[in-house]
Amino acid sequence: MSGLRERLGRLRGPAAAGVTPPPPPEAGGEWAQLGAHIATSPAGSFIMRRRQYGADSAHGIYRLRELADVAPQLSCFHDRDAVVRLEELLFFDTETTGLGVGAGNVPFMVGIGYYTGELFTVEQLMIRNPAEEHAMLVYLQELLGRYTHIVSYNGRTFDWPILKNRFVLNRLKLDDSELLQLDLLYASRSLWRNTLPSCRLSKVEESRLGFERIDDVPGSMAPALYFQYLAEKDPGVLQGVFIHNEHDIVTLAALTVHFGNLLRPDANDPDLISNLDPEELFRTGLWLDKMARPSKAERYFNVLFNKLLNINSAAAQSAEQETVLLQLATYYKKIGQYHRAIELWKQAILLKPASISLQLEPYLELAMYYEHREKDLAQAVFYTEEAWARLWRRRALHRGDRKINEIEEAWEKRLARLQQKMRKKEMSLRTQADSYPPSSDKMGIPKRNKKTPKPTYVSEGLI
Repeated sequence: MSGLRERLGRLRGPAAAGVTPPPPPEAGGEWAQLGAHIATSPAGSFIMRRRQYGADSAHGIYRLRELADVAPQLSCFHDRDAVVRLEELLFFDTETTGLGVGAGNVPFMVGIGYYTGELFTVEQLMIRNPAEEHAMLVYLQELLGRYTHIVSYNGRTFDWPILKNRFVLNRLKLDDSELLQLDLLYASRSLWRNTLPSCRLSKVEESRLGFERIDDVPGSMAPALYFQYLAEKDPGVLQGVFIHNEHDIVTLAALTVHFGNLLRPDANDPDLISNLDPEELFRTGLWLDKMARPSKAERYFNVLFNKLLNINSAAAQSAEQETVLLQLATYYKKIGQYHRAIELWKQAILLKPASISLQLEPYLELAMYYEHREKDLAQAVFYTEEAWARLWRRRALHRGDRKINEIEEAWEKRLARLQQKMRKKEMSLRTQADSYPPSSDKMGIPKRNKKTPKPTYVSEGLI
């Protein structure tokens, strides 16, 4: 039992084990090759690596000092009425022994970054064995009280819950009720989930921040390298892990500058906006609208609207552009700007007048609009007949497909219902005309035109 008790005590740290930690080695020594040293405190010791970036330091296309100008814009990331100050932002990332969030997953390295004036400091805390975890957490416990916001990348659901578990297991208090999480992963997915092949931080920084890592050690290799260090006790094994974690922290600062610039109320560079592809224009506009920046969102939507209307041939329109076109039309319909939605739906039809693809959404939307809002049954019938004609041209291809048959039946019912409404309307007009006295013309009452107005065709190619 005594042996088991000692082993459990060592896992909980020097204080819980009831033994005096061994004296630390020289501050330089073998860790100096990594720019690190051994940090000691009454709670124990751990490895500390500190790097500082000056005022003119750049990470890709951004300078780190630019965050001071846009930090107040970050307040819309959360619902609380809290001002974001540069000195109260703590950038946070961990390297763990696994991918789960259970008690067996240990963050062997915790990277943090913070601003002091114009200096950006990156600190990396690493444990050489489980007994050093307590001292590292005590250091973090004292540090966290100075900050109000935690900036991370997937930290809200992964890194931070793991760290909180380690505080509980080490019997340390961590009150994070006043800490606000700024997780940039969700913003990145909102903008680039359909544009970039991956929303991993390294891919985002390469494509949107202009920073490319050279000979980077992937984060997925960090656990294996740490276990190799535990076996060999060679600090050089972890050099790539330190560099990878440092890049993550600095990238978080640069990415925060990027989102802060997007949220600034002043105008962006018009050339920069116009060079974005339609998908990114649409996603950025949606994100800005969600972040309570409607005027900025409108700028992106206006650029996208004009770009989509200037597509003058079906060959120039990709499947992605067609999808964005319909999504933007749906957005305008949602906010009540039907005149723009109609232009986009008609544009979608114009670009593919003879296509047999089953993109029937613009026909359906136009049919519903003219039936229910304009009360123009002739136009509603026209678009319904056009949709039915496209379905009929595909009949030889699907050969009794159940889903297509259900779509055909739905359009047949819609067409029959609209035609019946038109007949009732014509009969009502005839009845009203017959009810006028014969002298109505002499009284100056004009005769009603019984002829059904000819529908306005979208293009000659559809007639």
